[in-house]
Amino acid sequence: MNLLENAWHFSGSGDVVRLSVEEGETALLFRVEDSGPGFNPEELEKMFEPFFTTRPGGTGLGLAIVKKVVDELGGQVRCFNKGEGGACFELSLPMMQS
Repeated sequence: MNLLENAWHFSGSGDVVRLSVEEGETALLFRVEDSGPGFNPEELEKMFEPFFTTRPGGTGLGLAIVKKVVDELGGQVRCFNKGEGGACFELSLPMMQS
């Protein structure tokens, strides 16, 4: 939810926020993409640090919590700028075996 809220917040009126899910052999890949301004390189380096925020009024805890939860589930999360503009967060979570 945090990733979607951030994408919506940083996208302008009429911009697109896209959520997609891909199933791999051992993991699910969730992707949240927006068409906002993206991030500068310094921001990308600090993105998941507690109390770092680029959002006015933000606490800087949302992405830190996302990363902690994903790490504890054995997954990975990363953020990058898309070549055509906007940002993308990818969250990979291992599938549970029955």
